[in-house]
Amino acid sequence: MRRLISLLRSKALHLWAILIAVVLWFQVHGQGEGSLTMEVALQVQGLPQAMVVVNDLPDVVHVTVNGLQARLKTLNPQDIYVPFDASGLTMPGVVERVVKTIDIRLPSGLEVEKVQPDRIELQIDRIVTRSIAVFPRLELPEGWHAENVSVEPPEVKLSGPEVWLGSLTEVETIAIQPEFKQGEFTASTGVASPTGKAIRLVDEKAKFIVKGTLVYQEETPVAVEKEKK
Repeated sequence: MRRLISLLRSKALHLWAILIAVVLWFQVHGQGEGSLTMEVALQVQGLPQAMVVVNDLPDVVHVTVNGLQARLKTLNPQDIYVPFDASGLTMPGVVERVVKTIDIRLPSGLEVEKVQPDRIELQIDRIVTRSIAVFPRLELPEGWHAENVSVEPPEVKLSGPEVWLGSLTEVETIAIQPEFKQGEFTASTGVASPTGKAIRLVDEKAKFIVKGTLVYQEETPVAVEKEKK
């Protein structure tokens, strides 16, 4: 009798183990396979330090992933990125590269079906340093104007893509609002670095002295009358 009870218990444990395995299998595989398209970040990697991308690249690409439904439900686009190897780009120019799906890391049981766009065009330029003229920017109310304005030093060193610095003739100072009284004025200010073009100041703390003479010229009624005619 004891042997029978022991045998039944042993069989029962085996049955429970099989039942649990079947339940787990259905939880993972029971929903079958599917696909999911999501936006994934594009990361340019390995670009040489002396080079820079000067064209607008997409921030994200559309990736279609195939695999088990249960795995797809837990997939977080923020945990995935599309790597783009630019380590071999050492000369200025335009290069088109294929986005390799095999380089996209995914959890086991999932694979990339396609990526859109599947080709990325990069315009590469070298980073150079140039001395650019500084133009003093004054904000004056109506009736006021400045004469004999000068800025010291007259140039600022900027670092950025050669193609952009080559067409840049001057940069403005940060806007100056001197005290509104006639006569000479002196003001210290910085330079407003061009934005959105990967151009930066070599010396971010550089200061410039702007000097000049403020003159107020009130418009006379006679002049107004002439303009009306």
